[in-house]
Amino acid sequence: MIEIFWGRGSPYSWRVQLALEITGIPYRSRQLHFAGEDLKSDEFLAINPRGQVPALRDGGFTLYESIAILAYLDAIRPEPALFGNAPEERGLIWRLIMECVYYLEPHMTAFAGTIISGELPEKTDEAIASRRQVEQELDRLEVLLERNDYLAGNRLSAADVAVYPVVQLLLIAARRENTEAVSGRLCRADAHFPALKAWCRRIEALPGFERTNPPHWRV
Repeated sequence: MIEIFWGRGSPYSWRVQLALEITGIPYRSRQLHFAGEDLKSDEFLAINPRGQVPALRDGGFTLYESIAILAYLDAIRPEPALFGNAPEERGLIWRLIMECVYYLEPHMTAFAGTIISGELPEKTDEAIASRRQVEQELDRLEVLLERNDYLAGNRLSAADVAVYPVVQLLLIAARRENTEAVSGRLCRADAHFPALKAWCRRIEALPGFERTNPPHWRV
């Protein structure tokens, strides 16, 4: 049986957990704790020498990096096809994922990470600059979701699985107390990004979603 090593509250782990529930692949959950030595243990470093979650072990095969794991899960359980079937669909899904990686994730770290780690007000200017970039990316997603139920069309795909946890971490950080000065439109995202809100609700209605939802992220 596949083993998944994950950490509580990691958006990258959440991607893999969502994919497992969507595909119905049986797996053994191996939660690791950031505060302890779990990520530095010899067992885990043999699976991921970078000491980061998520990671996968399937018999003698090991794999890390969340998007690579999504592709592996899609290959062993091709239905539902998370990465699409037609070449055009696959290309679009991969483009959306890479846009998230290159244009949204860095600002997730700079904006949400600054807030969650308690680095305000010292890094207010950096947080505002990243939040503005985030808003531009969410505007792009809003346009897509005004036309379709999901990012790559009217069918759930790996793009949704990859982007959703990133969006949630950004919105949760923006709703923290005393962040109004840096959060801009993100603190009232439901009003400013209604199509994005509806997309989130569709994902949250998926069977098995609640088993993946980090308890301390729920609002």
